[in-house]
Amino acid sequence: MNSTSVKKNVALISTRPYEKNILLIKELEGTNISLLNYPLTEIKPSKDYAKFDSLLNNLKNYQHVIFISTNAVHFFVERFKSLAIKLPNHIIFSSIGPTTQKALEKKFNINVYCPKKTYDSKHLIKNKIFNNLQNKKVLIIRGEGGREVLKDMLEKKGAEVHYGECYIRNYLPINLNKLKNEAENYNSIFLIISSYESAKHFLTQNSTHSSHWLQSVNIIVNHPRIKDTLSLISNNIVVTNDLSKNSLIHLISMY
Repeated sequence: MNSTSVKKNVALISTRPYEKNILLIKELEGTNISLLNYPLTEIKPSKDYAKFDSLLNNLKNYQHVIFISTNAVHFFVERFKSLAIKLPNHIIFSSIGPTTQKALEKKFNINVYCPKKTYDSKHLIKNKIFNNLQNKKVLIIRGEGGREVLKDMLEKKGAEVHYGECYIRNYLPINLNKLKNEAENYNSIFLIISSYESAKHFLTQNSTHSSHWLQSVNIIVNHPRIKDTLSLISNNIVVTNDLSKNSLIHLISMY
């Protein structure tokens, strides 16, 4: 950058999927925050919905349905509309996080249970609705693959657990040299990483690059486990349960 250049104010590097980044770019218009779009993942429809559609057609057999993400809600709704089916009244719905909870409640006008403070599987199943799972059937709506932690905990409580996998998550490379050069045009830099898997992927991307410049970057995550993972490359990590526009603006204004 030449001596006559003027640095912009705040850079917010978002590693979330492209669609979410584009939405946030629009929401941040008129602020002093510029969003730099560097997704670590992309979300694609599953190649074959035969198994998933069969689960939806037999939804009445389940007592609980748990949604892992807003992506799970989106693809569930798409297939639900395509099959022209109705939600059984007896099912108890829950989600890992509040954004997913709100998306479900808006789409179906139903009550959705969610952890109060820490948004993960461990805190979800502490809810009293999961106290008596013996011989109950639970359907987890999620992307293909993923961790087995929630399934294992539910099975230990006596539940029969099935997966309804309705989308594919692909991991993307990041041009760290380009990112570093672009970020240097700003007075302060923030980086969002919102999943444990993305954090691990980001570390592999950094394995062949110098990460010293990240020491001047404020990293925003939404779970202590992600913070622990990224502590290998930075001490400037803040945990927040809320990644909405207003929350991010407030958080950035504190630095």
